[in-house]
Amino acid sequence: MNHTLSSEKNVVSSGKQTIVLMAWGGMLLLSRLPQIIAQEFLGVDLGPQMLWLWLAVGAVLIAGTFVWATLRPLRGYFGVLTALYAATVALNALTGTAVWQGWFGGTETAWALSFFGERLGVVLLALVVMGVLLLMGQSRRDIFLEKGNWRARTGLHMPGRTKTLSWAIVGLAAAFVLALLLGWGLTQMNPGPALDWQQLLWLAPFVLLFALMNAFGEEMAFRAGPLSQLWAVIGENQAVWLTAVWFGLGHYYGGIPSGPMGAALSGLLGVLLGKAMLETRGIALPVLMHLIIDTAIYLFLASTAV
Repeated sequence: MNHTLSSEKNVVSSGKQTIVLMAWGGMLLLSRLPQIIAQEFLGVDLGPQMLWLWLAVGAVLIAGTFVWATLRPLRGYFGVLTALYAATVALNALTGTAVWQGWFGGTETAWALSFFGERLGVVLLALVVMGVLLLMGQSRRDIFLEKGNWRARTGLHMPGRTKTLSWAIVGLAAAFVLALLLGWGLTQMNPGPALDWQQLLWLAPFVLLFALMNAFGEEMAFRAGPLSQLWAVIGENQAVWLTAVWFGLGHYYGGIPSGPMGAALSGLLGVLLGKAMLETRGIALPVLMHLIIDTAIYLFLASTAV
């Protein structure tokens, strides 16, 4: 009897390990890693073709969940990422139209209007992911579309105290520190003329709006969506790290900062935001933390545009 129970546990453990490995493998295939390898090591620039490669890989992975029963729990995750890339293809077509370019494009378009168009695209992707998840039968709570419990404990202690600190304290403190460091780093790496503080003050409402749009869009599309389909399947820690690596790799090209350092820093930020989302069971605190950090970035971008 004991031998039978032990064998059953080994089968379950083996099945769980397979799911975890396939989740990581699928994520790496659906990340920028293939593009990075092709461009940095093989000298091949995949460019827009990368989106079609992701869609093809996503379709194969989804089909695999119908053929291989062990992979069935990952169908939602592969489906969300594939839907996100399909929405990106559609968004690229939309932003290339004469109407969109007339509204938001062109060199003569005001910085604020142009940037609004860029951030609007991220919000649209988030709405698509939300729609897909709701059509899959997910509830608002399932996809973290709630305020969450900001009093949830982090496990960190203040010196001399036994009670652990809440996410409201740790998360916001970390966000402000990171925003200050990032803002300082950007100005050091990209020195320019003295800032026109009056002009920046006028642009501040736009900066906050764009930071909020980007924070909500990225947290919904790139964190809440994938996490909602992963954490119960492969465990919270694995899910947080997996989505963080994917998020970090996504910043290798075009991120602020970008390159290997940008990917690493964005990945570590993804761990922090992912844990905040899972442990508070809500999107509000991660969005606020992301907003604080993005405000430093957009203030810098505004200063270079005025």
